[in-house]
Amino acid sequence: MDPSELELARAFVKREAWAYDTAYREHGRTIYAAALQVLHDAQEAQDCVHDVLLRLWRRGSDYRVERGSLRAFLAVCVRNEALSRSRKAHNRERIVRATEPPRDVADFGTAVADRESIRRALDALGDKHRETIGLAYYGQLTLDEIARKLDEPLGTVKSRLSAALRKLRETLASEEPPNA
Repeated sequence: MDPSELELARAFVKREAWAYDTAYREHGRTIYAAALQVLHDAQEAQDCVHDVLLRLWRRGSDYRVERGSLRAFLAVCVRNEALSRSRKAHNRERIVRATEPPRDVADFGTAVADRESIRRALDALGDKHRETIGLAYYGQLTLDEIARKLDEPLGTVKSRLSAALRKLRETLASEEPPNA
């Protein structure tokens, strides 16, 4: 690393505001391109870059100067976030398709199959996980509201919802056809 890049990297680790601004100016195009390559949507890619930089600023980062360049670290963080957003969007679309009435006869079989897949995935969850998912997605309650309703600590509800969503993703992914 050249001296100015090393100085920037060290300041970034210390969460100095100028370093975040400079990192964005110097590496913004690269990390935006990484997000755009995955998301294929300019606004979503911009939001992804913004959210990653904001998260790194607010909670600090796991970046270590001795492990590599700041540019590579930012590109990996943004790409990982973009992949996560892409998977979530795919899962949301699948759930929406499964809950919408079919538009024509050709869509009917796919809709029934998606609904059945989601029903099986929900049935595979334990009672508490299924109840938490139901309250969050079908009941549209916030995590705080779910915690109060179930008389459970907020952390327990967060962990349970996270575990339930992970299990649903795994179950649905294992049922997807190879060409999907």
